[in-house]
Amino acid sequence: MADIVDYVRSCRETFSERPLCRVDSLVFSCLSYLWLPEEIPASATREGVALIDLDDGKTRLSLTAPIGNGANHERLLAAVATNPRFFNVRACLSWERSDRDLERQFAAVTFLLPTGEAYVAMRGTDNTLLGWKEDFNMSFRTTVPSQETAREYLEHVAEQLDSPLYVGGHSKGGNLAVFATMMVPAHVRSRIVRCFSHDGPDFTDELVTDPRWSGSWELVDKTVPGESLIGLLLGNHGEDPIIVKSTRSGVLQHDPFSWVVEGNDFARERALSYDAYRTGKRVNTWLRSKTVEARERFVDILYRVARSSGEVTFSGLMSSLGDGSLSLMMQRLDGLPEDDRLFFTSNLGDLAATVLIGPAPKTPVTPAEKAAAAVDKVDDITAKFNDTMARWEKYFE
Repeated sequence: MADIVDYVRSCRETFSERPLCRVDSLVFSCLSYLWLPEEIPASATREGVALIDLDDGKTRLSLTAPIGNGANHERLLAAVATNPRFFNVRACLSWERSDRDLERQFAAVTFLLPTGEAYVAMRGTDNTLLGWKEDFNMSFRTTVPSQETAREYLEHVAEQLDSPLYVGGHSKGGNLAVFATMMVPAHVRSRIVRCFSHDGPDFTDELVTDPRWSGSWELVDKTVPGESLIGLLLGNHGEDPIIVKSTRSGVLQHDPFSWVVEGNDFARERALSYDAYRTGKRVNTWLRSKTVEARERFVDILYRVARSSGEVTFSGLMSSLGDGSLSLMMQRLDGLPEDDRLFFTSNLGDLAATVLIGPAPKTPVTPAEKAAAAVDKVDDITAKFNDTMARWEKYFE
């Protein structure tokens, strides 16, 4: 089955012959993970650098090595640098804005198409623990620093270029793209052709009811894999997402290189798997059952425990869990103040129980609670039906 690298290698139409599509959007979203400014200073300028010049055989490793999934990004960079649809696209106006004190991890780059259009690509979570901490902060903050920086960046690009704009990103990058699209001034939003969120988490209820939020959901094109978890976090305030096929399972479907491409689009699933629907619903139920203060405290303790491993990257943390760091982290947990330790272990157990067996049953009393319970029941039946039908369709393929 084809992935986005196969798509790039096979397509030969220029952007003048075939307009930008959502698969192109994922390609540019993945290219935003490249570490450009230090190695390629021209990428920070308005003129930029052509993709054909990025892969000169000397800089490829330095551009991709810091990425958690560097090998696939190497394949992608090599493919775009030799493909007539992509090699004349120019990477420009790149930004890197990370700040430990602000708990901000942000990067973005704009791709100038030969047609005169521009794709503004927001980087998702990088390989640092700082990046993951900011992701978790989204569970209790109405906005996080990277979201505001994404809005500033989109306004900056609009000032520098007079092009029609596409905006997009993968994972947190998708969240940032939607936030920026909604929060920029109307004269900038009017230039946006489409906003793509590839398995990006949603937003808090407090944010989407903020008077500044434009609610321009018609601009948003959201894609999630059939067993999505990240893209279901905090709910879904816009249109129903497009469900795409993946060659992996569970949370590993978040990997954009696992998404199946057919022709010039993603292969589709009939619906989310019931397991993904149920897990996402239970995690969001757990989050909404906690106060903002409790969510913040839980995340801060989790981050302290993770940093106690001595690792600074997420991939390093994951690989070190089997060589003694997990034991060290548990020792640090034991060393927390008693109230913090009890708070953390109690809530961690509550989260695990909620995900595995569901939230504690609650009898609806008010008319609003009864109506919400009825809607939940219908949604659950619908999700089960769609999952069953999808399984039957695969069986008869």
